[in-house]
Amino acid sequence: MITSLMREVEALAHASGVKLDADVVQKSLEFIDNAAPHIKASMQLDVEGGRRTELDSMVGAIGRKGGEAGIPTPIADFVFASLLPVELKARKGPSPA
Repeated sequence: MITSLMREVEALAHASGVKLDADVVQKSLEFIDNAAPHIKASMQLDVEGGRRTELDSMVGAIGRKGGEAGIPTPIADFVFASLLPVELKARKGPSPA
């Protein structure tokens, strides 16, 4: 799924005239694979802390830009729709026990 999401971003970059290395997706995957196992993404830390995340600006933007460019972004759209309820719940804070 992450590879497909990266390919959507890559397609948007190309459509926007942004030049990327031919192996940008592969290098990004290698970076992720080599990251320390205890590292958490900033979005995960935000959710855990009950803070607003960058979901809209990082993932929602992919779908919006795809719509503008006529490029399908089904993975980004799915990820956004899947994570939005998590973010909304995190903003409300922990549920009382």
